[in-house]
Amino acid sequence: MNKEAIYNFIKKLNTAENEKQIADFTNQGLIEITHAKACWIGLANWGTNKIEISRLKSTEAYKKNKQLAAEIKKIRQTMSDFYNNVEINDLYEYIEFISKENKILKPVIYRNNNLGYIGLIDDKQDFYKNNIETVNILLEYVNSRLEIVSLTHEKEINHKNRMEFLASVSHEFKTPLNSIIGFADLLTENLKGTKQEKYINNIHKSSLFLMSLIQNVLDFSRSEYKPLELRLEKCKPKKIINDIIWSFDEMRKEKNLTFNYTLSDVTITADPLRFKQLVYNLISNAIKFSKENGVISIVSYINTNNEFIFEIKDSGDGISKKDLCKIFTFFTQVNRSQLKRQQGSGVGLAVCKTIAKAHGGDIYVKSRLHYGSTFWFCIPQ
Repeated sequence: MNKEAIYNFIKKLNTAENEKQIADFTNQGLIEITHAKACWIGLANWGTNKIEISRLKSTEAYKKNKQLAAEIKKIRQTMSDFYNNVEINDLYEYIEFISKENKILKPVIYRNNNLGYIGLIDDKQDFYKNNIETVNILLEYVNSRLEIVSLTHEKEINHKNRMEFLASVSHEFKTPLNSIIGFADLLTENLKGTKQEKYINNIHKSSLFLMSLIQNVLDFSRSEYKPLELRLEKCKPKKIINDIIWSFDEMRKEKNLTFNYTLSDVTITADPLRFKQLVYNLISNAIKFSKENGVISIVSYINTNNEFIFEIKDSGDGISKKDLCKIFTFFTQVNRSQLKRQQGSGVGLAVCKTIAKAHGGDIYVKSRLHYGSTFWFCIPQ
Protein backbone atom coordinates (compact mmCIF):
# COMPACT_ATOMS: atom_id res chain seq x y z
CA MET A 1 0.00 0.00 0.00
CA ASN A 2 1.40 3.39 -1.02
CA LYS A 3 0.97 5.38 2.22
CA GLU A 4 2.40 8.59 0.74
CA ALA A 5 -0.06 8.45 -2.16
CA ILE A 6 -2.94 7.91 0.29
CA TYR A 7 -1.83 10.86 2.41
CA ASN A 8 -1.49 13.13 -0.63
CA PHE A 9 -4.90 12.02 -1.94
CA ILE A 10 -6.70 12.81 1.32
CA LYS A 11 -4.88 16.12 1.68
CA LYS A 12 -5.81 17.20 -1.85
CA LEU A 13 -9.39 15.90 -1.52
CA ASN A 14 -9.92 18.15 1.50
CA THR A 15 -9.22 21.19 -0.69
CA ALA A 16 -11.97 20.33 -3.20
CA GLU A 17 -14.58 23.10 -3.35
CA ASN A 18 -17.12 21.48 -5.67
CA GLU A 19 -18.29 18.13 -7.02
CA LYS A 20 -16.25 18.40 -10.22
CA GLN A 21 -13.02 18.83 -8.28
CA ILE A 22 -13.94 15.90 -6.06
CA ALA A 23 -14.48 13.74 -9.15
CA ASP A 24 -11.15 14.76 -10.69
CA PHE A 25 -9.14 14.36 -7.48
CA THR A 26 -10.76 10.98 -6.77
CA ASN A 27 -9.98 9.55 -10.19
CA GLN A 28 -6.37 10.70 -10.08
CA GLY A 29 -5.84 9.62 -6.47
CA LEU A 30 -7.34 6.14 -6.80
CA ILE A 31 -5.27 5.39 -9.90
CA GLU A 32 -2.06 6.39 -8.07
CA ILE A 33 -2.96 4.34 -4.98
CA THR A 34 -4.32 1.15 -6.62
CA HIS A 35 -2.35 1.34 -9.90
CA ALA A 36 -5.61 0.72 -11.77
CA LYS A 37 -5.57 1.14 -15.53
CA ALA A 38 -8.59 3.47 -15.34
CA CYS A 39 -10.91 5.07 -12.82
CA TRP A 40 -14.22 6.74 -13.51
CA ILE A 41 -16.87 8.47 -11.45
CA GLY A 42 -20.46 9.51 -12.08
CA LEU A 43 -22.28 11.92 -9.75
CA ALA A 44 -26.04 12.32 -10.00
CA ASN A 45 -28.21 15.32 -9.41
CA TRP A 46 -30.11 14.67 -6.20
CA GLY A 47 -33.29 16.21 -7.58
CA THR A 48 -33.40 14.63 -11.06
CA ASN A 49 -31.47 11.44 -10.18
CA LYS A 50 -29.59 11.75 -13.49
CA ILE A 51 -25.82 11.56 -13.87
CA GLU A 52 -24.66 15.15 -14.37
CA ILE A 53 -20.93 14.89 -13.61
CA SER A 54 -19.07 12.13 -15.46
CA ARG A 55 -15.29 11.82 -15.33
CA LEU A 56 -12.87 9.19 -16.65
CA LYS A 57 -9.15 9.06 -15.86
CA SER A 58 -7.09 6.47 -17.70
CA THR A 59 -3.50 5.38 -18.24
CA GLU A 60 -1.63 4.75 -21.49
CA ALA A 61 -1.95 0.99 -20.86
CA TYR A 62 -5.74 1.33 -20.75
CA LYS A 63 -5.84 3.28 -24.00
CA LYS A 64 -3.93 0.48 -25.76
CA ASN A 65 -6.24 -2.24 -24.34
CA LYS A 66 -9.38 -2.22 -26.49
CA GLN A 67 -11.04 -4.93 -24.39
CA LEU A 68 -10.81 -2.83 -21.18
CA ALA A 69 -12.04 0.25 -23.02
CA ALA A 70 -15.04 -1.68 -24.35
CA GLU A 71 -15.88 -2.97 -20.85
CA ILE A 72 -15.77 0.52 -19.36
CA LYS A 73 -17.91 1.99 -22.12
CA LYS A 74 -20.55 -0.69 -21.55
CA ILE A 75 -20.52 -0.28 -17.75
CA ARG A 76 -20.77 3.52 -17.91
CA GLN A 77 -23.68 3.36 -20.34
CA THR A 78 -25.44 0.74 -18.24
CA MET A 79 -25.00 2.84 -15.06
CA SER A 80 -26.36 5.90 -16.82
CA ASP A 81 -29.40 3.90 -17.98
CA PHE A 82 -29.94 2.62 -14.44
CA TYR A 83 -30.03 6.13 -13.02
CA ASN A 84 -32.45 7.31 -15.65
CA ASN A 85 -34.87 4.40 -15.80
CA VAL A 86 -34.34 1.63 -13.24
CA GLU A 87 -35.18 1.14 -9.58
CA ILE A 88 -32.30 1.72 -7.18
CA ASN A 89 -32.44 -1.88 -5.90
CA ASP A 90 -31.72 -3.12 -9.43
CA LEU A 91 -28.76 -0.74 -9.51
CA TYR A 92 -27.28 -2.28 -6.35
CA GLU A 93 -27.73 -5.77 -7.75
CA TYR A 94 -25.87 -4.79 -10.90
CA ILE A 95 -23.03 -3.18 -8.90
CA GLU A 96 -22.65 -6.31 -6.79
CA PHE A 97 -22.69 -8.51 -9.88
CA ILE A 98 -20.09 -6.52 -11.85
CA SER A 99 -17.71 -5.70 -8.97
CA LYS A 100 -15.26 -8.65 -8.88
CA GLU A 101 -11.97 -10.00 -10.27
CA ASN A 102 -10.48 -7.11 -12.29
CA LYS A 103 -13.21 -4.53 -11.56
CA ILE A 104 -14.36 -2.53 -8.53
CA LEU A 105 -17.69 -0.71 -8.71
CA LYS A 106 -19.04 1.13 -5.66
CA PRO A 107 -22.00 3.45 -5.03
CA VAL A 108 -21.46 6.95 -3.62
CA ILE A 109 -23.69 7.32 -0.56
CA TYR A 110 -24.58 10.65 1.04
CA ARG A 111 -27.24 10.94 3.77
CA ASN A 112 -28.43 7.46 2.83
CA ASN A 113 -29.03 8.69 -0.72
CA ASN A 114 -27.27 7.26 -3.75
CA LEU A 115 -25.55 10.14 -5.46
CA GLY A 116 -23.49 8.27 -7.98
CA TYR A 117 -20.82 5.62 -8.34
CA ILE A 118 -17.09 5.04 -8.66
CA GLY A 119 -15.44 2.39 -10.83
CA LEU A 120 -11.90 1.07 -11.27
CA ILE A 121 -10.55 -1.51 -13.71
CA ASP A 122 -7.30 -3.36 -14.30
CA ASP A 123 -6.08 -6.28 -16.40
CA LYS A 124 -5.13 -8.34 -13.32
CA GLN A 125 -7.76 -10.83 -12.12
CA ASP A 126 -6.81 -10.36 -8.43
CA PHE A 127 -7.27 -6.55 -8.62
CA TYR A 128 -10.58 -6.62 -6.69
CA LYS A 129 -9.22 -8.86 -3.93
CA ASN A 130 -6.05 -6.79 -3.42
CA ASN A 131 -7.68 -3.34 -3.42
CA ILE A 132 -11.30 -3.54 -2.25
CA GLU A 133 -10.53 -2.80 1.42
CA THR A 134 -8.39 0.22 0.53
CA VAL A 135 -11.04 1.56 -1.86
CA ASN A 136 -13.77 1.14 0.77
CA ILE A 137 -11.78 3.17 3.29
CA LEU A 138 -10.93 5.91 0.81
CA LEU A 139 -14.55 6.16 -0.32
CA GLU A 140 -15.45 7.20 3.22
CA TYR A 141 -13.25 10.25 2.73
CA VAL A 142 -14.82 10.92 -0.66
CA ASN A 143 -18.34 10.66 0.78
CA SER A 144 -17.37 12.91 3.68
CA ARG A 145 -16.00 15.60 1.36
CA LEU A 146 -19.08 15.37 -0.83
CA GLU A 147 -21.22 15.90 2.24
CA ILE A 148 -19.27 19.02 3.28
CA VAL A 149 -19.39 20.49 -0.25
CA SER A 150 -23.09 19.67 -0.63
CA LEU A 151 -23.95 21.21 2.74
CA THR A 152 -22.06 24.38 1.78
CA HIS A 153 -23.99 24.62 -1.49
CA GLU A 154 -27.26 23.94 0.33
CA LYS A 155 -26.47 26.70 2.79
CA GLU A 156 -25.79 29.16 -0.05
CA ILE A 157 -29.00 28.17 -1.84
CA ASN A 158 -31.03 28.30 1.39
CA HIS A 159 -29.56 31.68 2.25
CA LYS A 160 -30.40 33.06 -1.17
CA ASN A 161 -33.96 31.73 -0.90
CA ARG A 162 -34.27 33.11 2.61
CA MET A 163 -32.99 36.53 1.58
CA GLU A 164 -35.41 36.64 -1.35
CA PHE A 165 -38.24 35.64 0.97
CA LEU A 166 -37.27 38.20 3.62
CA ALA A 167 -36.90 40.94 1.02
CA SER A 168 -40.35 40.12 -0.34
CA VAL A 169 -41.95 39.95 3.11
CA SER A 170 -40.13 43.12 4.16
CA HIS A 171 -41.54 44.96 1.16
CA GLU A 172 -45.05 43.67 1.89
CA PHE A 173 -44.73 44.78 5.54
CA LYS A 174 -43.06 48.13 4.93
CA THR A 175 -45.55 49.37 2.35
CA PRO A 176 -48.62 49.34 4.64
CA LEU A 177 -46.49 50.35 7.63
CA ASN A 178 -45.31 53.47 5.86
CA SER A 179 -48.94 54.33 5.14
CA ILE A 180 -49.88 53.78 8.79
CA ILE A 181 -47.00 55.96 9.97
CA GLY A 182 -47.85 58.68 7.44
CA PHE A 183 -51.56 58.81 8.30
CA ALA A 184 -50.72 58.67 12.03
CA ASP A 185 -48.57 61.79 11.57
CA LEU A 186 -51.49 63.56 9.86
CA LEU A 187 -53.95 62.51 12.55
CA THR A 188 -51.58 63.62 15.30
CA GLU A 189 -51.79 67.18 14.00
CA ASN A 190 -55.60 67.06 13.86
CA LEU A 191 -56.06 65.37 17.24
CA LYS A 192 -53.77 67.50 19.37
CA GLY A 193 -55.33 68.27 22.73
CA THR A 194 -58.04 65.60 22.35
CA LYS A 195 -58.56 62.29 24.20
CA GLN A 196 -57.62 60.40 21.04
CA GLU A 197 -54.12 61.93 20.86
CA LYS A 198 -52.47 59.35 23.10
CA TYR A 199 -54.04 56.49 21.11
CA ILE A 200 -52.72 57.76 17.79
CA ASN A 201 -49.31 58.33 19.41
CA ASN A 202 -49.28 54.68 20.46
CA ILE A 203 -50.14 53.61 16.91
CA HIS A 204 -47.30 55.78 15.60
CA LYS A 205 -44.73 54.47 18.10
CA SER A 206 -45.73 50.83 17.63
CA SER A 207 -45.47 51.20 13.85
CA LEU A 208 -41.99 52.72 14.13
CA PHE A 209 -40.88 49.92 16.43
CA LEU A 210 -42.21 47.27 14.05
CA MET A 211 -40.42 48.97 11.15
CA SER A 212 -37.12 48.93 13.06
CA LEU A 213 -37.63 45.28 13.98
CA ILE A 214 -38.13 44.33 10.32
CA GLN A 215 -34.93 46.21 9.43
CA ASN A 216 -33.03 44.47 12.23
CA VAL A 217 -34.03 41.02 10.98
CA LEU A 218 -32.94 41.91 7.44
CA ASP A 219 -29.62 43.25 8.73
CA PHE A 220 -29.07 40.04 10.67
CA SER A 221 -29.66 37.92 7.58
CA ARG A 222 -27.32 40.04 5.46
CA SER A 223 -24.52 40.09 8.05
CA GLU A 224 -24.66 36.29 8.34
CA TYR A 225 -23.81 36.00 4.65
CA LYS A 226 -21.38 38.85 4.09
CA PRO A 227 -19.88 41.77 6.03
CA LEU A 228 -22.10 44.79 6.58
CA GLU A 229 -21.44 47.40 3.89
CA LEU A 230 -20.86 50.91 5.17
CA ARG A 231 -21.13 54.31 3.47
CA LEU A 232 -18.68 56.34 5.50
CA GLU A 233 -18.91 60.12 5.61
CA LYS A 234 -18.38 63.03 7.96
CA CYS A 235 -21.30 63.51 10.34
CA LYS A 236 -22.31 65.25 13.57
CA PRO A 237 -23.24 62.63 16.20
CA LYS A 238 -24.64 65.27 18.58
CA LYS A 239 -27.43 66.21 16.17
CA ILE A 240 -28.23 62.56 15.36
CA ILE A 241 -28.41 61.62 19.06
CA ASN A 242 -30.52 64.68 19.92
CA ASP A 243 -33.01 63.84 17.17
CA ILE A 244 -33.31 60.24 18.38
CA ILE A 245 -33.82 61.34 22.01
CA TRP A 246 -36.55 63.73 20.88
CA SER A 247 -38.29 60.95 18.90
CA PHE A 248 -38.71 59.00 22.15
CA ASP A 249 -40.20 61.94 24.02
CA GLU A 250 -43.70 60.46 24.28
CA MET A 251 -42.39 57.13 25.56
CA ARG A 252 -40.23 59.00 28.06
CA LYS A 253 -43.22 60.95 29.35
CA GLU A 254 -45.34 57.81 29.72
CA LYS A 255 -42.83 56.31 32.17
CA ASN A 256 -41.88 59.70 33.63
CA LEU A 257 -38.23 59.10 32.77
CA THR A 258 -35.55 61.73 33.16
CA PHE A 259 -32.87 62.10 30.47
CA ASN A 260 -29.49 63.50 31.50
CA TYR A 261 -27.09 63.84 28.60
CA THR A 262 -23.81 65.52 27.75
CA LEU A 263 -22.93 65.34 24.07
CA SER A 264 -19.64 66.63 22.67
CA ASP A 265 -20.05 68.73 19.54
CA VAL A 266 -17.56 66.78 17.41
CA THR A 267 -17.37 65.55 13.83
CA ILE A 268 -16.76 61.86 13.20
CA THR A 269 -16.43 59.51 10.23
CA ALA A 270 -19.16 56.87 10.21
CA ASP A 271 -22.10 55.53 8.24
CA PRO A 272 -24.86 57.98 9.37
CA LEU A 273 -27.70 55.51 8.76
CA ARG A 274 -26.00 52.63 10.64
CA PHE A 275 -24.84 54.99 13.38
CA LYS A 276 -28.41 56.17 13.86
CA GLN A 277 -29.61 52.56 13.98
CA LEU A 278 -26.97 51.74 16.60
CA VAL A 279 -27.89 54.65 18.87
CA TYR A 280 -31.63 54.13 18.30
CA ASN A 281 -31.46 50.50 19.45
CA LEU A 282 -29.53 51.37 22.61
CA ILE A 283 -31.81 54.25 23.61
CA SER A 284 -34.90 52.16 22.80
CA ASN A 285 -33.64 49.36 25.06
CA ALA A 286 -32.81 51.77 27.87
CA ILE A 287 -36.36 53.18 27.79
CA LYS A 288 -37.96 49.78 27.37
CA PHE A 289 -36.28 48.23 30.39
CA SER A 290 -36.17 51.28 32.69
CA LYS A 291 -38.54 51.43 35.64
CA GLU A 292 -41.03 54.26 35.96
CA ASN A 293 -39.57 57.52 37.30
CA GLY A 294 -36.10 56.26 36.39
CA VAL A 295 -33.10 58.13 35.05
CA ILE A 296 -31.24 57.56 31.77
CA SER A 297 -27.81 59.13 31.39
CA ILE A 298 -26.02 59.56 28.04
CA VAL A 299 -22.55 60.87 27.28
CA SER A 300 -20.60 61.04 24.03
CA TYR A 301 -17.05 62.21 23.40
CA ILE A 302 -13.73 61.50 21.67
CA ASN A 303 -11.30 59.74 24.03
CA THR A 304 -7.50 59.94 24.18
CA ASN A 305 -7.22 57.01 21.75
CA ASN A 306 -9.09 59.05 19.13
CA GLU A 307 -12.18 56.84 19.47
CA PHE A 308 -15.72 58.15 19.48
CA ILE A 309 -17.48 56.87 22.62
CA PHE A 310 -21.23 56.70 23.18
CA GLU A 311 -22.33 55.55 26.63
CA ILE A 312 -25.85 55.09 27.96
CA LYS A 313 -26.78 54.14 31.51
CA ASP A 314 -30.28 53.12 32.58
CA SER A 315 -31.93 52.50 35.95
CA GLY A 316 -33.67 49.32 34.85
CA ASP A 317 -33.70 45.73 35.99
CA GLY A 318 -30.13 44.99 34.99
CA ILE A 319 -28.76 41.72 33.65
CA SER A 320 -27.41 38.77 35.59
CA LYS A 321 -23.77 37.74 35.17
CA LYS A 322 -24.71 34.45 33.48
CA ASP A 323 -26.80 36.27 30.87
CA LEU A 324 -24.24 38.95 29.97
CA CYS A 325 -22.42 36.61 27.56
CA LYS A 326 -25.66 35.93 25.63
CA ILE A 327 -27.11 39.34 24.96
CA PHE A 328 -25.13 40.10 21.79
CA THR A 329 -26.13 36.79 20.18
CA PHE A 330 -28.88 36.87 17.56
CA PHE A 331 -32.36 35.80 18.72
CA THR A 332 -31.22 35.38 22.33
CA GLN A 333 -33.27 36.90 25.13
CA VAL A 334 -32.26 37.03 28.77
CA ASN A 335 -34.77 35.58 31.18
CA ARG A 336 -36.90 38.45 32.41
CA SER A 337 -39.99 36.37 33.11
CA GLN A 338 -39.67 36.85 36.88
CA LEU A 339 -39.32 40.59 36.44
CA LYS A 340 -42.54 40.75 34.42
CA ARG A 341 -41.12 43.36 32.10
CA GLN A 342 -41.25 43.82 28.37
CA GLN A 343 -38.98 41.45 26.44
CA GLY A 344 -37.12 42.29 23.26
CA SER A 345 -36.81 40.44 19.97
CA GLY A 346 -33.31 39.17 20.64
CA VAL A 347 -32.06 40.96 17.53
CA GLY A 348 -31.36 44.63 18.41
CA LEU A 349 -28.19 44.20 20.47
CA ALA A 350 -26.76 41.66 18.05
CA VAL A 351 -27.26 44.16 15.23
CA CYS A 352 -25.57 46.83 17.39
CA LYS A 353 -22.50 44.64 17.75
CA THR A 354 -22.46 43.94 14.01
CA ILE A 355 -22.59 47.68 13.24
CA ALA A 356 -19.91 48.58 15.80
CA LYS A 357 -17.60 45.81 14.53
CA ALA A 358 -18.13 46.90 10.92
CA HIS A 359 -16.84 50.36 11.92
CA GLY A 360 -13.72 48.75 13.42
CA GLY A 361 -14.97 49.20 16.98
CA ASP A 362 -17.01 47.19 19.45
CA ILE A 363 -19.80 47.39 22.02
CA TYR A 364 -19.58 46.61 25.72
CA VAL A 365 -21.86 46.22 28.72
CA LYS A 366 -21.60 46.50 32.47
CA SER A 367 -24.63 45.43 34.47
CA ARG A 368 -25.86 44.06 37.76
CA LEU A 369 -29.24 42.46 38.32
CA HIS A 370 -31.77 44.96 39.80
CA TYR A 371 -29.23 47.82 39.54
CA GLY A 372 -29.43 48.89 35.91
CA SER A 373 -27.10 48.55 32.95
CA THR A 374 -24.47 50.61 31.17
CA PHE A 375 -23.82 50.05 27.45
CA TRP A 376 -21.14 51.81 25.46
CA PHE A 377 -19.61 51.50 22.03
CA CYS A 378 -16.47 52.89 20.43
CA ILE A 379 -15.78 53.84 16.82
CA PRO A 380 -12.11 54.48 15.96
CA GLN A 381 -11.45 57.74 14.11
